[in-house]
Amino acid sequence: MKKILMVAIMAVLTLSIQAQDLSEGQKAKNAGNDAYRNKNYVEAIENWEKYFNSGEEGVTEDTNTQSLYQRSFLYAASDFMKAKNYSKAYDYFKKYREIGGKEAKTDGKITYYMAYCASKMDKNDLALSHFQESIDLEYREDISMLYMAQIYKDAGDDAKMVSTLKTALEKYPKSKEKSKMLSMLTVPMLKEAAEPFNQANELAKAAASGDPNDYLTNMSKAVTKFQEAKPLFEEILKIDPTNSQAKTYIGACDDNINAFNEYKDSLNK
Repeated sequence: MKKILMVAIMAVLTLSIQAQDLSEGQKAKNAGNDAYRNKNYVEAIENWEKYFNSGEEGVTEDTNTQSLYQRSFLYAASDFMKAKNYSKAYDYFKKYREIGGKEAKTDGKITYYMAYCASKMDKNDLALSHFQESIDLEYREDISMLYMAQIYKDAGDDAKMVSTLKTALEKYPKSKEKSKMLSMLTVPMLKEAAEPFNQANELAKAAASGDPNDYLTNMSKAVTKFQEAKPLFEEILKIDPTNSQAKTYIGACDDNINAFNEYKDSLNK
C-alpha cells in the first residue's frame, strides 16, 4: 500500500514539475486547446494569440494550431449570431474572412451572414454591399434580393425596391420567397394605381350629383382617370395573376367606362 502511495505521489510531483517547466507560450497554447475543447472560442483565440506572439521556436510551423485558430473565428461568430449579438458576430466573421484564405473570401455563406448582421445593425450601405456580393457568389440569391428590397423599402426608396423585386421574380420564379416578394411588390403598385382610381370615383360622384347639363363633361374626366388607372392594375396582374384586389379594381374601371359609353350611345339614338 505504501509503495502504491509513493508511486502516486511521484506521478503528481512529476506532472507538477513538467507543468512548471512549460514556457509561457506553451502554457498559452495548452490553455487555448482546453478552451477550444470546451467550445470557448473567444478564450481559445486570445490564448493562441499569446502563443503566436511569444516568438518561441516552432510557432510558425504549428499549422494545426493556426488552422484551429482560424476556424475559431467562424465558430465564435456563429455563437454571437445565435445570441443576436450582431456587432460581435460581424467582427468575427470579418476577421475569419481576412485570415481564412481564398476559401473564406469566396464563401458566399459567410458573406451572406455578414450582410444579415450588418442589416440588423442598421448599417444599410454595408448590408447592401454584402448582399450583392452574396448574389455574385451565387449564395441564396433570391432571399438576398428580398433583403435588399426590404432595405430600400425602409429607406423610402420605392423605385429601387420595385426594381429589385421585379428582377428577383424574373430570375427566380420558383423561389420559396416568391409570396413575400409579391406581397412587398404589389402593395406600392396598388397604392400607385389607386390614386387615379380614387380621383375617378370622386369625379364620377360629382358628375352624378351635379348639374345634368355638366354630366357629360364631368363624367368624361372621370372616365379618363379610370382609363389611366386600369393599365396600372393590369401591370400588377402581369406580376401576380391571382391578385384579387387588382382584378376587382379592373372590373370597377370597366363597369364605369362601359356604362358611360352606353349612356353616350343612347343619346345618339
